[in-house]
Amino acid sequence: MIDWNWLWVIGELGISYGFYRWWKADDKFLAVLEVAPDIDINDLKHFSKLNTSVDYAVVHGLVRANDTKSNSVLQSQFLPHCLGVIQRLTIREKKLEKFRSIWAETNKTISEVTRYVPFRLVSQTGNYVRVDKPLAFTSIEDHLDVTHLKFEPNSSSSIQKIVDTFLGDLSTGIETQEQMLLIDTPLTAVGHLEKQSNGVWCLVPHEQWGGILTRSSRSEIIAEYRDSSSIARILSICFGIAAIGTTTYLLYKYYRYQQRRRPRTNRLPDTLPQNHTHEIDNNNTNTRLRCIICLENEIIYSLQPCSHLGLCHSCAQTLQSRSRGEELCPLCRTPIEEYQRVFLP
Repeated sequence: MIDWNWLWVIGELGISYGFYRWWKADDKFLAVLEVAPDIDINDLKHFSKLNTSVDYAVVHGLVRANDTKSNSVLQSQFLPHCLGVIQRLTIREKKLEKFRSIWAETNKTISEVTRYVPFRLVSQTGNYVRVDKPLAFTSIEDHLDVTHLKFEPNSSSSIQKIVDTFLGDLSTGIETQEQMLLIDTPLTAVGHLEKQSNGVWCLVPHEQWGGILTRSSRSEIIAEYRDSSSIARILSICFGIAAIGTTTYLLYKYYRYQQRRRPRTNRLPDTLPQNHTHEIDNNNTNTRLRCIICLENEIIYSLQPCSHLGLCHSCAQTLQSRSRGEELCPLCRTPIEEYQRVFLP
């Protein structure tokens, strides 16, 4: 029969391996990031004509539109003079839901739309690097500015609110949020630099290591990945130890189960002498010690390790036929390890 407890071991090993992969991936990326060159955008124009790419590099610049055309920037739907290159509009329903006896506030996303336009990362002197697909880079969507946030309370009837409260699903209103990556925002970009045929340098995600667009500095990015690697390492080790502990416990249970199933051997001393009788003559009744269980037959065994004297042969056989956990001394409840033959005068 399958012991489904082993599924715990498989699950713990799987989780430990998952965190191990996370830990090693962060360590590999850190090794690459720490040696990636920090390139000034102004220096790109001095590169040799034969040098058409930089495998993995870090650049810094300000967000600017590619040109002066109207479709080169995105305008806020709520603030007419707010311009950017990435725009995300999210509409959520705020709700109060009852979990058992506790009310908790939850959000249900009704719609979320993200738009972007290609833009430039510009140095202080006007040199630039193009970013054509910013959403292909990680982190950038976590660094958008909130340009609009409005909550409209629910205007449902009192009866509907009573019914929703009874059902444990009460809508409190609708929240509209707009986020944008605004013009002139300073960014740190990490990725692959390649020169196009027109001489313009573009930043694209690396095929293996991806790319990063963030407001954080290079040192902050490295610190963040180090913290992530440390957390993954600790969790991997903890789940690995848990898997070893669970395996040890299950093996111990299996060993105990096999011990109980093992055929029991007769641990009583040699058989009784032929002249021994279980029945005691009436004349000798008061001179012999009686078995503490049946109170009839003569005592011939002491129990070890407690050394209590108290069993006849038949009661000792009955007691030995029980499982090891139930084979206890009738007087002190100590587990019996041996039956020692005694000869009373």
